Amino acid sequence: MPDDVLIIGGGLAGLAAGVALAEGGCRVRLLEQKPYLGGRARSFRDTATGSVIDNGQHLFMGCYHSTLKFLEAIGTSQTVTFDPQLRVRFLDVDGKLSELRCPSFPAPWHLLAGVCLSDSFTFGEKMDVLRMGRALRAANKAGPSLEQLTVEEWLSELGQRESLRRNFWDLLCIAAMNEDPQITSASLFRRVLRLALFNSPLDSRLGVPRAGLSDCYTDAAARAIADRGGSVELQRDVRALLVSNGECHGVKLADGTAIEARTVLSAVPWHVLPMLLPGEAVNSEPIFSRILGLHPAPIISVYLWFDRPVTDLEFVGLRGTTIQWLFNKGKILGTGENYISLVLSGAHEHVARSKEDLLDTAVQELRSLLPGMGGARLTHSLVIKERFATFSPCVGVDSLRPPAVTPVRGLYLAGDWTDTGLPATIEGAVQSGYFAAEAILHSN
Repeated sequence: MPDDVLIIGGGLAGLAAGVALAEGGCRVRLLEQKPYLGGRARSFRDTATGSVIDNGQHLFMGCYHSTLKFLEAIGTSQTVTFDPQLRVRFLDVDGKLSELRCPSFPAPWHLLAGVCLSDSFTFGEKMDVLRMGRALRAANKAGPSLEQLTVEEWLSELGQRESLRRNFWDLLCIAAMNEDPQITSASLFRRVLRLALFNSPLDSRLGVPRAGLSDCYTDAAARAIADRGGSVELQRDVRALLVSNGECHGVKLADGTAIEARTVLSAVPWHVLPMLLPGEAVNSEPIFSRILGLHPAPIISVYLWFDRPVTDLEFVGLRGTTIQWLFNKGKILGTGENYISLVLSGAHEHVARSKEDLLDTAVQELRSLLPGMGGARLTHSLVIKERFATFSPCVGVDSLRPPAVTPVRGLYLAGDWTDTGLPATIEGAVQSGYFAAEAILHSN
């Protein structure tokens, strides 16, 4: 086991790995390029209102076992609260509110019972969900053909009618995978459905962060590393991995400083790593060259402030609109502020639109969804475009994702884009950090 580990990247993956390595007896030195930690899962204060803003809204799930372990380890598990059972509300474009509430039956009967009791589905749609349930329980392994199918093709094969796909399966797919069902890998989506809905009713529960994302983990993780003799350094711009004779022996910073290390863990995004590696490594090692085949999937968040409350709902899925989810931030955080977050995932067709155009669409759709808004006046707004929010989980994507251990001695990888078997989620990021930490702790 190496005594010293140098980690590049202070997002979830890097911090989770850092805490695990520090707990395992390593002295950790973590370098982050930006003046803050958290990467794509962070929060900040809006300069105009002082409100807490997440760079992208996240829901947790009970199946986020690695994430919950991480939050317990750093003492912040209380920042995320879970419903006692799976409960999701949907709001149609005409303002009709419906609900899926699943009783505490053993999985998957809790989901099937919830669907049968819900007024969100017609009788025919309920039969389709039961058929899907049988298909998911039929085998533990997806057949080879599923690796070549999109979610849309798979749902069609299973006889899922178009209305159910549009109003239920597509919403789940876009929320969980951040990609359109016409593009998303059926094999990967099936894996997510099994983990979230078919293991335990506790795994299906939704959790809401009751604080800004950064407050949920960044400072606490940095303290956990420092308390065990490590360090977390901000504004340390790594420009190159130092590799010679097939071995990584450190990094080079933008100011020319070389930092030597026997073990280096890269927890930077997939599109950054190839720029840090020597060209010959990218060209000669397939696990590095394949990374170039990954593509981004964007997320757009629209924050709206009003002069009065516009809804009592905490969060709700939206149907028949461009915007897909609404989060009542003032209610979720308990601040009493009248601001909401609207989320548009898999936003390829919208990311090039102007912020003014996106704002107009969001407000117009919100007024159709919430006719009770009445004369509520918009007082402030903010549009956030995260163009590289996740990798696109397209058909065949698993073959492009590298493992934690690389052919370069002393170099390890972490990040939600590595080979975790999950899409790009908080759980995938934390799990990747744990995978890398375990590999390092068990190395010679």
